[in-house]
Amino acid sequence: MFKQEQLMQKRYIFLLALVFILMLMSFRFIWIHAHQTVEYPLIDNGELDLSHWTFTDETLSLNGEWTFYPQAFIETEGTKIGQKQTTIDVPSDWTYVLDGVYPESEAYGYGSYKATIQLPSDRPSIFGVRIKSLHTSSRVIANGEVVKTVNTPATSFESIPTFRGPFYALFPLAPDTDTLHLVIELSNYDTPYMGGINKSITFGSDEAIAKEVNMQETLQMTVIIILLLHAIYAFLLSIIGKRFKQKELVLFGLMLVFMALGSALDDETFIQLPIQNEYSFRIMTFFYVCLLILMVQFIHRLFPIHHRFVKVVTVINGVMGGLTLGIVPFEYLSILLGLYYVFYFVTISYMMYSTIQYIRKGETDGYFILFFIISYTSNIIWGFLMLSDIVDFPFYPFDFIFAILSIALLLFSRHHHLLIVSENQRAKLIEEDQKKDQFLANTSHEIRNPLHAMINIAQTLLNEHEALDSETKYHLSLMIRIGHQLTFTLNDILDITKLKERDITLEKAIVDIKTLTDEVIDIVTFMTNKTEVSIENHLNPTVFVYADRHRLLRILFNLLHNAVKFTDRGIIVVEAKKQQTMLKVSIIDPGIGMTEKEMERIFQPYEKLSTYERDAGGIGLGLSISRQLIEQHGGMLQVSSEKGVGSEFHLTLPLATDKQVSDSELMKQPSSIVLPEMKEDASPTRHRSNKALPKVLVIDDDSVNLKVLKSMLEPVYDVVATTSPEAALQLIDEQLYDLVISDVMMPKLSGYQLTEEIRKRYTLSELPILLLTARSQPEDVYTGFLSGANDYIVKPVDSLELQARVRALTELKQSIHRQLQLEAAWLHAQIKPHFIFNTLNAIASLSTTDIDQMVDLIHAFGQYLTNSFSLNNTKQLIPLSEELELVEAYLYINQLRFKERVAYEVDVNKVEGVYLPPLVLQTLVENALKHGILKQGNGGMITISGKRYASHYRLEVIDNGVGISSDKLKEILRNEIDEKHIGLANTNMRLKKLCQQQLNIQSIEGKGTTITIDLPINK
Repeated sequence: MFKQEQLMQKRYIFLLALVFILMLMSFRFIWIHAHQTVEYPLIDNGELDLSHWTFTDETLSLNGEWTFYPQAFIETEGTKIGQKQTTIDVPSDWTYVLDGVYPESEAYGYGSYKATIQLPSDRPSIFGVRIKSLHTSSRVIANGEVVKTVNTPATSFESIPTFRGPFYALFPLAPDTDTLHLVIELSNYDTPYMGGINKSITFGSDEAIAKEVNMQETLQMTVIIILLLHAIYAFLLSIIGKRFKQKELVLFGLMLVFMALGSALDDETFIQLPIQNEYSFRIMTFFYVCLLILMVQFIHRLFPIHHRFVKVVTVINGVMGGLTLGIVPFEYLSILLGLYYVFYFVTISYMMYSTIQYIRKGETDGYFILFFIISYTSNIIWGFLMLSDIVDFPFYPFDFIFAILSIALLLFSRHHHLLIVSENQRAKLIEEDQKKDQFLANTSHEIRNPLHAMINIAQTLLNEHEALDSETKYHLSLMIRIGHQLTFTLNDILDITKLKERDITLEKAIVDIKTLTDEVIDIVTFMTNKTEVSIENHLNPTVFVYADRHRLLRILFNLLHNAVKFTDRGIIVVEAKKQQTMLKVSIIDPGIGMTEKEMERIFQPYEKLSTYERDAGGIGLGLSISRQLIEQHGGMLQVSSEKGVGSEFHLTLPLATDKQVSDSELMKQPSSIVLPEMKEDASPTRHRSNKALPKVLVIDDDSVNLKVLKSMLEPVYDVVATTSPEAALQLIDEQLYDLVISDVMMPKLSGYQLTEEIRKRYTLSELPILLLTARSQPEDVYTGFLSGANDYIVKPVDSLELQARVRALTELKQSIHRQLQLEAAWLHAQIKPHFIFNTLNAIASLSTTDIDQMVDLIHAFGQYLTNSFSLNNTKQLIPLSEELELVEAYLYINQLRFKERVAYEVDVNKVEGVYLPPLVLQTLVENALKHGILKQGNGGMITISGKRYASHYRLEVIDNGVGISSDKLKEILRNEIDEKHIGLANTNMRLKKLCQQQLNIQSIEGKGTTITIDLPINK
């Protein structure tokens, strides 16, 4: 049964590989068939009759019997009397005609190819020829005029050729000339194993030749760009994840770079090295030899191959690479290449075998490697056939693309697998962390109950038994103190769990901080045996804070206990000073101090100073809990320290107000403490804006309620308060807010009516509204939601509930804002790959026709990319001038691409102080271009005009395109348009949100569209 399963698996793998090979071959044969030239006449005895031929945008091959003059340049040197002439097949090698003139090689020599072509009367005025393969030097002569010279054809070894690859020549013919005498003079003293014209020469009109050249260059350049982009992507991934040592990404990137370099030196030969052809060919071959080393190493990193095999392949390829670069004479290089092909197929066969073994073991990623090997091997085989002149067809890109796609899918599959593993591990860690917290909480509860019983018993004994001797009383007091210390630790464990779950509640009251500090000092002093360390309390006895007494006691205990623990001798000082409504308490010790790195981590849970980890004790929760509890009070806990000098911990706490102090039960008790005179400035209705905080607008006709709400929110939010609903509407029109909190029962304008007015300006997601109501009946709540409120809260307001609801609504608003920014960036998807490639093709085309215009286009393209990827595109508003730069570059590029179909005019000035959301104008212009004028066969005109008025700046985008139907216009303005036209809808929504304006669109089908925006000045 097991053997049968193995046999079925082998058959499945073989069948899948066979299907992939057949698919590759099918694509290749379809490509060859699609580029086969229609039947055309052949040259017979040096003559070709095309008098009845119709020239189109396709080329024809000048194959057949050319007249050949060996060892003579018949045009440049003249035909000598008795000059030998014969016929020679094109394409073919000329060695059988030259008869070994030079003993060094039968391929060495020179000669002239001649063909006489009869042309039709209605022929094009400009013709061209394209020679696909050149061995050393060539000169093209049409009707006695030299039209192209590549390298320098010579009669001896004196010439040193540097140009490689195909070339073409264009030449005009006089109107009264119906005969073309085409002569190609060649010399070869560089390639010892092949000479003459061994590839077809294509002939046709200048447009046909240009079309063929552009197609070949575009295909090859596209493959090179894809290879380099993937290489850059692989290198970036390896740099980002360098700590994971992903060497396979580096190897993959190097493979792609060598593929790109080899391709750039092959076929169309984009890189022309300023060295002799021989060495240029050697370098290209060296790249392909090194490619096999990288391929074996890459596959070995993914699926380990036999180590000895990898080492042998690396050594042999390294030797071959060295021999290729210059040790082996050029005339024997073809033999070395033959050996390399044999070695390549042996190596590939073993790698395919190893990959199949991994697939059989269940490694499904091996299929991608198998497809990669097959694709690249297919390219090698067909390349060998073309190099041997067995087949001839245009550059074929799909083997490269399939190879890259296979590896890309492999890396994606592995990344997806890592994500799944990471997500499972994350979920497991979260679960384990929760179990740990629950265990600690349960353990703390179980320990605290008997501990409190022990403390209470000890306290009872101490209080009720006066006859106890002093030593017993001392030990009972010690037991109580130690019990309290342990209670602090247990409470820390409980609070760390509550803080994680945000389930902690502070019981705030008036606290005499000096008295509380004295209590803590007594506990800490009693617990320590350091006689050379003392604590001085410099706090003012007339200062009170509004805090949770029990948790503040633990905070002070943690800080003072740490100070004593890390101080060997000296005085620890506790002092304080008022800062407006806060009290800043400082604990200064002359201890060991800390470095910057230690200060960064001491507030992390379970972190302790490494120097004292063994002796200091504790579990590392004290400072973490203290900071979080201080922040829960609305304050901060900070540290400043210098190694070897000491540390200063600073915490801020809210001061108690005079009214809170007078109403406190603490003050009703007899006390010698004198109440402080704390004169505070009344809180202004609006304070200085803090852009980092969410902005909240609070409306309540009761000023007391307004102050209470402000006091609840202000430490965390930027609060603007008013008692007038009418003033609130004016504030909303003037500035953007993240949340509106409004009372329901107000004179003149109720909270429901105010909500309805706000909803006329903003949607539920654009500006959330929280209503405060004293009534919680279903009909009251329903009315609030019906008027447009997002949430409600019942009076009297609970501080924690209010803060939770406010936080939820402001985070909703901010997430919507971030989404709009992302949509604005998404609108930039106009920069699609085909737009880039079309622009690059336009640049490449202009390089042969109009250099100046090509330079202008490159500058415009650069300007377009610079403005497109500007960081300003993530801002809410940008200057109109920046948007105009982007739009003008975009229009200029499209004008060159579509020529007479696109015209544009920009009449905009006085744009100082005018701002608009990014990519708004770009979206309108692109919409006018794509869905307006380009929908017409003859194109059209786009006009951008701007006029400055006293209160606004009017910007118009006008086109004479196909227009927009009235139904479609209504959908756009209602933001109900489909995804295809999301640009206008999104633009309209962002203008409404950020500028309180919207698009004014006037359109007539068949005549054009005018879009008007009124932008505020100095917004």
